[in-house]
Amino acid sequence: MIGTVFRKPVDDWEAYAQAAEWCNKHGVRIVEYEDCYKVEAVPEKTFNELKTLKLSELENSFDTRVSGPFVCSKGWPMQFNRSDTLAVEGAIQLLKATGQITGYLTDANDETHYDVPIETMGAIKMEMLAAYVQCHARKQKLRAAINAAQTEEELNAIEITWPV
Repeated sequence: MIGTVFRKPVDDWEAYAQAAEWCNKHGVRIVEYEDCYKVEAVPEKTFNELKTLKLSELENSFDTRVSGPFVCSKGWPMQFNRSDTLAVEGAIQLLKATGQITGYLTDANDETHYDVPIETMGAIKMEMLAAYVQCHARKQKLRAAINAAQTEEELNAIEITWPV
């Protein structure tokens, strides 16, 4: 079917529909031109395009990971991206400024833990930062490996996994 042309206006929609169904089954496409539609193979991605896709996959995976939880020393699943860590720091600063010695933390399951001492909140914030740093270091290592890959096989062998 590759190379089949349907002139505009299409006079045999049944044949066009059959071609479209065939394209869907075989991973090819129908491309619209000014005067016709043509069944064409999907061009292979260049190696640089594959690298760009892998880097994008890495970035999305990283964002998802740090937005997800890790289990802190209190046994709570805590999110640890930048905004979560900043929120905990802000809460600590507000408690100190208002002379309070305990506050609350809301974990990744949206469960709130009350009467948490400021010192414990600070320790959990440090755990959050440490988890973020571990993931960020892994992201940089993976980014370097992706950029250093010389073949598609090397690129495909890179597994995006997270330590936390």
